Amino acid sequence: MNTPTAQFPTLFGTDGMRGTPGVPPLDEQTLARLGAAIVSSIMQLSRAPRVLVGRDTRESGPWIVQQLLRGLTNGGAEVTDGGLMSTPAVAFLTKEGGFDAGVVVSASHNPFQDNGIKIFTRDGRKGDREFEVRLTELTAGDTRTLPVSEVATLEPRGLLEQYLAHTCQILEGVCLPADFRLAIDCANGANSGIAPVAFRRLGLDLHVIHDSPDGRNINLHCGSTHPEALAQVVVGERCDLGAAFDGDGDRVVFVDHDGAVVDGDAVLLIAARWLAASGRLAHDAVVATVMSNMGLERALWADGISLYRCPVGDRFVAAEMEKRGLALGGEQSGHVIVADHLPTGDGLATALLIVRALVESGRSLRDLAVDLRPSPQVLLNVRVSRRTPLGDLPAVRALVDAAEQRLADEGRVLVRYSGTEPLLRIMLEGPDSVVIQQMADGIAAQVRADLGEPGG
Repeated sequence: MNTPTAQFPTLFGTDGMRGTPGVPPLDEQTLARLGAAIVSSIMQLSRAPRVLVGRDTRESGPWIVQQLLRGLTNGGAEVTDGGLMSTPAVAFLTKEGGFDAGVVVSASHNPFQDNGIKIFTRDGRKGDREFEVRLTELTAGDTRTLPVSEVATLEPRGLLEQYLAHTCQILEGVCLPADFRLAIDCANGANSGIAPVAFRRLGLDLHVIHDSPDGRNINLHCGSTHPEALAQVVVGERCDLGAAFDGDGDRVVFVDHDGAVVDGDAVLLIAARWLAASGRLAHDAVVATVMSNMGLERALWADGISLYRCPVGDRFVAAEMEKRGLALGGEQSGHVIVADHLPTGDGLATALLIVRALVESGRSLRDLAVDLRPSPQVLLNVRVSRRTPLGDLPAVRALVDAAEQRLADEGRVLVRYSGTEPLLRIMLEGPDSVVIQQMADGIAAQVRADLGEPGG
């Protein structure tokens, strides 16, 4: 996990803080000081700052919230503890509820042993890099030992109802067929108490799995990173669609009626066409990250839709969308942002949009995604013991350069460190799956030799 050093000048990675509870930076004092730093960053007010805090279902969540609350209340904030809330719910309610900041305690798709923190500004957006560096400086410069004391917080006052009402409007005016069957996998996470309520309220014939969190089963062989169980349910129950959320509810991957997994690239294509047909695809363009397949670019181009790429992370997607005035963006991993809904990924909203697209078109998910013909792509994750700049690893650099030269204009090579885990991600894309697999394996082997952990 990133710590404030010369090499890593911020506590934050690609998507907030991540780490092991009780170990820096998720230790008692750093968390309390971070809470105080959040207040200091929004103190230019004539009243006490209002902060909303939500969390996913990890067993460490309540403890982390209490440490943050020590700093938040010590700094003079008026805190509403929303309890179990998805990340998009906190983002929406921060903006619409008049809060000055929103804090989510979650490690997204990571296993329960990890946890983390995401921070939203008053407009419902994730704080930018400058904001995170400022929080890091304030936290590192605070040498106080904040006292352990009883923390009084305000009641959430039915906040989730506001989020549900807003999100369910995506299906407003749609007549759902009585025989439309949907299966969802809540990943034993934050959407366990939210998504089933929304879909049942809309009258869908619903099958729900992995909605019984126990603090340790979040993302465990389930959810967006493990949709296999959902695929079995979709086929066995003859569902029209399956939707698998991640632990904090800001991403979703789908399963079609035959049990095939449909990722974020296909969802972006479907959503782009749906928005274009309704005249809502601003500037006929979409934002995706460097991880999205070249097949998406080709399919969009055939429809006269441009694609702009940005670094990995839905925060970067949102920033690129705002810069260009665009309505849609997302990631292959399942983060999808629809600007007129929220400036951050929302798995539930994306699922409702896809349901609407299926119902209005009268077509299956497989049919709607048929024009996406992905180029062969290999993605390898290598666990590393340290994050040495690639320029300082000549053998790795030579293999990457050779792959780039061989693929030239027919493919892509992307090698980058994960912003949330101690991993080096290696992605190759090209016309020949055997060739790119061999090149990816060669790069991975050299990385393991230079940086790998024992047994990693």
